[in-house]
Amino acid sequence: MEKINYLLPEESAEMTLNQVKSLRQIEGRLRKLFGLKNYQEVMPPSFEYTQLYTALESNGKTFNQEKMFQFINHEGQSITLRYDFTLPLVRLYSQIKDSTSARYSYFGKIFRKEKRHKGRSTENYQIGIELFGESADKSELEILSLALQVIEQLGLNKTVFEIGSAKFFQRLCHLADGSTELLTELLLKKDLSGLNAFIEKNSFSKELRELLKEIFITNELSRLENLVTNTKDDVLISSFDQLKEFSEKLSMIKPIIIDLGMVPKMDYYTDLMFKAYSSAANQPILSGGRYDQLLSNFQEEAVAIGFCCHMDTILKALERQELEEDND
Repeated sequence: MEKINYLLPEESAEMTLNQVKSLRQIEGRLRKLFGLKNYQEVMPPSFEYTQLYTALESNGKTFNQEKMFQFINHEGQSITLRYDFTLPLVRLYSQIKDSTSARYSYFGKIFRKEKRHKGRSTENYQIGIELFGESADKSELEILSLALQVIEQLGLNKTVFEIGSAKFFQRLCHLADGSTELLTELLLKKDLSGLNAFIEKNSFSKELRELLKEIFITNELSRLENLVTNTKDDVLISSFDQLKEFSEKLSMIKPIIIDLGMVPKMDYYTDLMFKAYSSAANQPILSGGRYDQLLSNFQEEAVAIGFCCHMDTILKALERQELEEDND
């Protein structure tokens, strides 16, 4: 009799018993928090028509079809496993909207093909919220405040919260004059030596060169403000001023770091972006941002913002944190 292969496919992500226990505890705390803030839990379908993703554009880009798990259904139509939660909830808001605003929460898995040996799973558990239709200022402060409250519910001791701007990033790419792909790669990797070499090869203004040289190494608010102001670029200055305002308003809850080199995790981010990190994890534990432009694909015009917790990363960080505490 042939032996049964008990190994899991490389694409799979199996949680340990302790991870499942921790996940359910965190889910309980966050369900309570979201409920108190009037976020209604939704459960989007696991399968979508592939066209939901491929027919939409954001900032002139379409979603990466190569990362989707696609199938042909009985109708001969291409369908895909849920690639993210945001698009299905944008569709939901556009279809059943019965008021000027809507608040949704979700708990579940997304599925994205990843390159082999990158340490990333193709199935990932996410917990998140989306807010539609409120004023920009109210939406941003509500979501940022909730993100900080969520971090406190995760059980991780050493965390950092960073904010950035998609507008600031896009303006830097425009000023890079045709070197968008290279600049994006350098910013993503936080490659200081590579960035310095890039600066030397281009004839940027003195002020822009100074800004780029310190974009990774300066966190002091006054120094960042001087560097940005010296560029005399209206988009860079207005984007920074917005980030500064958020930092000052939320500093009573938790210190906020402004990351002017933050690169949009998703192409549909168009304004405010933010990420949270733990000393016990190599990847962000939480990420989010504004994505108003996506709604225009559904003939809607409204402020849209949200975030998700990357639970697989969080659960591994909790285990690593516990191990470090035991060793101490």
